[in-house]
Amino acid sequence: MAQMSKEMYGATGKVGNKSYYQVDGKTYVREIVTPKNPKTAAQTLQRILMMVVTLFYAVLKAICNHSFEGIASGSKCANKFKKVNLKYLRERAATLQGSGQSLNQFYQFMPLQSEKWMPFAAIISEGHLPAVSVAIDAAGGHKAYVNSPGRTYADFVNAWGLQRGDQLTFVTVQKREDKYEAAYARIVLNPRNADGSGAPMTTEIVNSQGEFPCSNWKNQLNFSVFDFDTDHFNFVLGRGGIVVAAGIIVSRKDKSGDWFRSNCQLVLNEDGFGSDLCSLAEAMDRSYMTSDIDLESEYYLNNASQGGNGSTGSITPSGGGGGVEPGHPSYNSMATINGVQQSIAGGSVTATAPVTSVAVSGSNLGDITFTAKIDGTGDAINPTSHSASGATFTGLSVATGHSLVVYRDGSVWFTVTARSAGGNDD
Repeated sequence: MAQMSKEMYGATGKVGNKSYYQVDGKTYVREIVTPKNPKTAAQTLQRILMMVVTLFYAVLKAICNHSFEGIASGSKCANKFKKVNLKYLRERAATLQGSGQSLNQFYQFMPLQSEKWMPFAAIISEGHLPAVSVAIDAAGGHKAYVNSPGRTYADFVNAWGLQRGDQLTFVTVQKREDKYEAAYARIVLNPRNADGSGAPMTTEIVNSQGEFPCSNWKNQLNFSVFDFDTDHFNFVLGRGGIVVAAGIIVSRKDKSGDWFRSNCQLVLNEDGFGSDLCSLAEAMDRSYMTSDIDLESEYYLNNASQGGNGSTGSITPSGGGGGVEPGHPSYNSMATINGVQQSIAGGSVTATAPVTSVAVSGSNLGDITFTAKIDGTGDAINPTSHSASGATFTGLSVATGHSLVVYRDGSVWFTVTARSAGGNDD
């Protein structure tokens, strides 16, 4: 910056590549320098990925601003979303480049100036609860589905290690009339009948006329399709269309009022995108995004801040301040019994005799004392292996009609009852 001569005293404005301005009655001149705008492939891709993640967070903000367990809601959750998804997309790009493939698929996320935005396989929640896996049937009407051995609540809960009071938030992105719309629905696993074991989900949630008879105000039943087909539940949300991305978040409130989540990464239906691709040049333009979602709820995953029934057992992670504190133990609600994963959420489970091995898992479990006893009496059995991630009992021989009681720091955790292959205990 240089002061001007007397001949240019009082000059202001721009002349050529110089800018003139006044400070305390003196005239100064500054050369105008146009900054470089690097457009290497790597820098271009980084800009696109950052824009993709930022835009998709804006679309899913109603749930992703409080969907990461142990992370404060708001800006901290937003930063977590962007961090984990940028890492995922960079690793995906590196994999494609390493195998000699094109990065054109990334540009489909940004079909700009076309009133479209498009999803990717975003990580939309993280936590300790059992995850529910979702798939999309591209050949069968582009519907999302969840596997289940039967159509009742009990079937669904046992298949995925859930419990009554858990909340399932269904998330989809669907293509309608060449536009993409995000939609949500929420079910609280709390059927109206006394024990919940025999309530068919399809009857409780969607009746034969396609209506939603469930009167529980905590549910938000935004389904255009919800039906049971052979061994899985199909679902399409909102106003219908081709499901191009889907996932389910499990939420649970423990007795202290803290909320916990499951891991959820959206699964994609690549066939559903069709020809929605754009060039690298188009991807560098500024986007136009539309979304008509109005949930009227600050914390959708928490039943609009009202909460569900809460856990009935002590299987959720411990901690305060709305999340799991570092170093605190957390316990999975599934155990591997005779090599097969089974839910222990209800505190008791059966297995085919003889029961020879039981493995439990979680995190920060190194200082927890695990023991077991046959029928809850006699000498304690110690784990054959024990680490921070769990404990394993092997070499067992629990015969038909007997049980193995597993203890955690001296308190009963769950019981495994041994039965014959036909289901009898004698």
